[in-house]
Amino acid sequence: MQEQAGIIAFDQGGTTTCSPSPFVRQVADEPALLDQSSVDMTQGSQGITATVLTHETDFDALAGEWDELVSVSCQHGGFFSRWHWNRVWWRMYAPPHSELFLIACRDRNGRLVGLAPLYRHGRSIKGLLTVQEICFLGTGAGLKTSEHLDIIARSGYQQLVGQGVAACIQQQAVWQRLWLWGVHANSPVLAHLMKAFGAAATVLPCDRLPYVTTRSDWATVKLGLGSNLRTNIDRYIRRIQKDYKCEFSSVRTSEQLEEFMDSFVQLHQERWQSKGEPGSFTLPNFKEFMQETLREAFRCDRARLWMLFLDGQCVAVLQAFVDRGVAHYFQGGFKTGYDKHHLGSVMIALAVQDCVQTDGIDEFDFMGGGATYKDHWTKTVHEAIELEVLRTGFRPKLYAAISHFAYVYKRTLPQKVRKKIRKALGPLAPKFQ
Repeated sequence: MQEQAGIIAFDQGGTTTCSPSPFVRQVADEPALLDQSSVDMTQGSQGITATVLTHETDFDALAGEWDELVSVSCQHGGFFSRWHWNRVWWRMYAPPHSELFLIACRDRNGRLVGLAPLYRHGRSIKGLLTVQEICFLGTGAGLKTSEHLDIIARSGYQQLVGQGVAACIQQQAVWQRLWLWGVHANSPVLAHLMKAFGAAATVLPCDRLPYVTTRSDWATVKLGLGSNLRTNIDRYIRRIQKDYKCEFSSVRTSEQLEEFMDSFVQLHQERWQSKGEPGSFTLPNFKEFMQETLREAFRCDRARLWMLFLDGQCVAVLQAFVDRGVAHYFQGGFKTGYDKHHLGSVMIALAVQDCVQTDGIDEFDFMGGGATYKDHWTKTVHEAIELEVLRTGFRPKLYAAISHFAYVYKRTLPQKVRKKIRKALGPLAPKFQ
């Protein structure tokens, strides 16, 4: 997720037990627009009750159960499904007039076996039309923070959870569009959710998530690199070690994070501003978001901040969230003026080597976004999809028509042509240019 436009753990057994920290909502609660409602689902001897939760008190009350479910779920990774990550996102980035739409699935003993981390808000197409949309927490706010999303399910409950979540959504009248972005194509719940919605569900690819397997050794990892990088990466490392006194270290505690957070921000900004881009930390509340989520992630041993010092000066950083065997490369940065030393490539190589040498980390995830440098590191990817369901009625149909026209318009006409149209038509020009 290292592209600057996006905002963008781990233990020996693959899960971490970590009690949630105290959390205070800074914005007064809005009254819920729908009451709690439940549906019952059965499959053989198993049965669940799926309940829609709309109050922030419900969100807070789920903290411990939520994280325990993520830790034992049948999903890949899990960090961006964690309670704290989503709770901070909701406080800082929830769109105006939005409402929680959490769906908790419990078995007959009251145990949480499934969870859909959703909310409802008004989705607008450039002010032309607004529909009420249900989507994942961490999406829908115009700021990309989360990937590897899914409806969370305990192993053995995938079908019931998918059916129960769909039934809860279908019985509510407060939405016109369901949009679930960033789900793994091989999600264990997705097929059951799609079947429940039938022909109304549309699924399209939305992202590619490249990754490197780190269960082997560095020599094996290098076999998957592009030919130029495979030939030169060790030489880059040797050159920098020859020219400078090198120290590669890893921040592992929240106390160390406080010491090096400013360097992390500075190097990230320097990298992107040297390219003429503003950098992620100029985005609203982003530094505060990262500080709060990183502090908690380090407290639970679910984060890494790798740092490279040359002659005692920190010149490169790489930050990852680590959960259930996956290291998610989230942000990075490096000092300008070291072009011949390939700081970015060296930093990634050292971080991957550290993952290879660390028990319990099976995968280094480059995350999505499509940056071309990732193709030099690996050809293995997780495919991500987006699921859309539009209700019947005039407004959803009009939304679909406008969305399709906007898509065709932008794909068909070059940007220069669209710019001329905008200039010629002035305020009458299409707003989705």
